[in-house]
Amino acid sequence: MSSSNKVVDVAVGLIVKNGQALLAKRALHQHQGGRFEFPGGKVEAGELVTTALTRELHEELGIDIHDPQLVQRLTYTYPEKTVCLHVYRIESFIGEPIGREGQPLTWVDLDALFELNFPDANRPIVRAAQLPTRYSITSDLYEPREAAIAPWLAEIAIEKETDAWVYVRLPSVSSELYAMAVQRLSMLRPDLNLIAVWDAPEALNEIIVGRHLTQAALLAKKHLERRSEREFWFAACHDEASVAHAQKLGVDAIVVGAVLSTPTHPNGDVLGWDGFAKLAGLSDIPVYALGGMQPSNIDEVQALGGFGVAGVRFV
Repeated sequence: MSSSNKVVDVAVGLIVKNGQALLAKRALHQHQGGRFEFPGGKVEAGELVTTALTRELHEELGIDIHDPQLVQRLTYTYPEKTVCLHVYRIESFIGEPIGREGQPLTWVDLDALFELNFPDANRPIVRAAQLPTRYSITSDLYEPREAAIAPWLAEIAIEKETDAWVYVRLPSVSSELYAMAVQRLSMLRPDLNLIAVWDAPEALNEIIVGRHLTQAALLAKKHLERRSEREFWFAACHDEASVAHAQKLGVDAIVVGAVLSTPTHPNGDVLGWDGFAKLAGLSDIPVYALGGMQPSNIDEVQALGGFGVAGVRFV
């Protein structure tokens, strides 16, 4: 294999503390020098990625990490080489990070990462750094008319935690009523990160942070129209074909389910934990488990290769 076609596996640490991510700055003589980067290093032949991550972060930063969680795998082809980044989020570590190789370090607010200059292969990590482990979904209006919006808002005001990411799913309403509900929710709870249905009116773009594709809409799409780097796309996936297409399309995360039965769908088809693990294992992007999920399931979901949980009512 020629050097131009060489694939380099790299273990990357998305180290997060108090809402900030730790960054290093590449030396000018390095590939894409002078840019910021997430710490990490090359995986040696025969080495496990997590072993490489632990070794590299100890060598580079002097810290010992605990419980790294896989977020995504990214493959990017440069003119010089192809890089496969295995990105892990790390929130538990021992020691105070220092640049043991002389590299400058800095802590940056997660939402400020968009403003910095990164190597091209690191740009998707900036979006992934924003994602929560809980993806909340609204219940539908009790009836499709304007009078039903007020009690719906009252319910959300109580049940959704501060700064939650909330997919506004109202399958029974018209486009006009949907827009009205989202606008009123934004006014009542400006802290929420609102995700709209994929075909919601464009007028909502200024108050939402992203859109959610149903599986049918996902499979029908050939291109993803991302307005800006700060716009997030989620997609529902229930089988291998949809998982593959979501990654090809470039969505930020997928929602896989139903994993377990729920009180509202006690006899519905479910994947079970084995089925979820199979689909999560096929995904290189963050995967949320949907169906009978609570925050208490996050550890189990992550142990099976997922990222977080999705649901209507979190206890």
